[in-house]
Amino acid sequence: MKLGLSLQTSLLQTLTPQQIQYLKLLQLPAMQMEQHVRAEMENNPMLEEAIDDADMAYEAEQSRGQESTDFTAPQRDDAPSTSSFETPSQETPVSDLASEFDPKDAFEFYKLIWGEDPSSGRAADAPYDDDDDETESMVFKDTPSFTDDLFEQLRFLPMSHEERFLAQQIVGNVDTDGYLRRDLNEIIEETNTMIAEHNIALSAPAMLGTTMHATMTAALINDIDEPLEQVHRKQAEVVLKKIQSLDPPGVASRTVQECLLAQLRALPKLNAAQKLAVAVLTDTYDAFAMKHYHVIERTLGVTSDYLREAIEVIRSLNPRPGGGTFGQEMNTVAPDFIVERDEELDDFIVTVNDSRLPALRVSTAYERLKKEARYRKFNKETREWLRKKYEDAKFLIQAIRQRKSTMLRVMTAIVALQEDFFRHGPAALKPLIYRDVSEVAGMDISTICRIVNGKYVVTEFGTFELKYFFSESLLTDEGEEISTRIIKQKIKDMIDAESKVKPLSDDKLAKDLKKLGYNVARRTVAKYREQLRIPVARLRREL
Repeated sequence: MKLGLSLQTSLLQTLTPQQIQYLKLLQLPAMQMEQHVRAEMENNPMLEEAIDDADMAYEAEQSRGQESTDFTAPQRDDAPSTSSFETPSQETPVSDLASEFDPKDAFEFYKLIWGEDPSSGRAADAPYDDDDDETESMVFKDTPSFTDDLFEQLRFLPMSHEERFLAQQIVGNVDTDGYLRRDLNEIIEETNTMIAEHNIALSAPAMLGTTMHATMTAALINDIDEPLEQVHRKQAEVVLKKIQSLDPPGVASRTVQECLLAQLRALPKLNAAQKLAVAVLTDTYDAFAMKHYHVIERTLGVTSDYLREAIEVIRSLNPRPGGGTFGQEMNTVAPDFIVERDEELDDFIVTVNDSRLPALRVSTAYERLKKEARYRKFNKETREWLRKKYEDAKFLIQAIRQRKSTMLRVMTAIVALQEDFFRHGPAALKPLIYRDVSEVAGMDISTICRIVNGKYVVTEFGTFELKYFFSESLLTDEGEEISTRIIKQKIKDMIDAESKVKPLSDDKLAKDLKKLGYNVARRTVAKYREQLRIPVARLRREL
């Protein structure tokens, strides 16, 4: 082998940091975009919100003629600039910059930008008011959380010091659904470690600061001045049962079975159906979960009528005692688009929902500083910082404008391709892929994907995720292409209308679909049913 040097030329496309940031902005939904913009406003003093019509008119005049359908990245930081804050052509030595810098320069700069005197903590031109220090503070109502409510109930349970501390550790590990997902042995081991540190701290208080859990054991040291004993598994099970009797019953359960049984045991007096429900959950839980009712009837020696009453009792229980207050399903969807129908023109109006997005402009304080900079000397770092923040502000304003234009083009293309849906509803949905939209919008498929992911649109038929409009096609017996979403909706409608005593099997669903003109195999029906998160026929059966 020979080693040598060679030269070759090649063409490469590289994205600038501004272009990468713009692509990230395209992916953000409405609420995240608002949070991002407000975070940028906090980090960049050159950005401020245009709050009146004059500001909006000024910004529109400044940006007129600058919009284009193709995104152009702003000038890079290392590129030449004509800004008045650029370093002069003749470089100044660092020693001269140091001697040139006035210690009062920072205070003068502060006053110039924000019009405030940092030494006094008020505006430089504002009159002094004796009542400034007596401003009224805002009072917010403190709403106790689910965990705080459990901690409050623990105070009224008769327990020893060790048991109470263990109970606090258990409640602290309860998730938002109300379940104890962590292994109880781990909690016992951690509790015993803290108890050991507490005992050491009592015998040698100076060693408290060197322990791993000093902060966590501080509460114990403040409240308890006697040594504590180690807790064991049997004691922990007793404490756990006490916690499960709190309100709501079944909290801190480790399984659904344990949760349901705890709720039944919390009832003051059980009737015959409730007692049978306890027996079903205790002795035949696996058969109950698989809906093998004939096995339960044979094992417990009861009739179907009595078993039906017990199952109704079980269904009345709450499998999620915590309620999942902070779960993902409780999040509010903020639509990114609004599609309205104009009856007079028989057309559609597509709007980008940016009502919560603040209208930005370059800070007026910066404009004031720009005029004063000719007469004031700032060091190189200050000039570079000002230039960087100014370019970041101009880029964000331009990127938001371009993002809106790009999203509008994509949504308009989707409406044009799915016009029947927006006129007649979900039953008229057509097959659609990303390539179709990219050809109509004149954009790359990757751009379409970034805009579609996580975005929602409000229509007269409801709120839909943009992914809803994209689906594969399926040929009918007449040779017509229909969306697979229509097939899934047909399957869902059939299952909703089926007899719960004798639910439809996948094979029966495939035969019924074939009668309607949809030639779908049984395996395809099973795949669509699983995508709809619908269980098999056996698990849908009821007494």
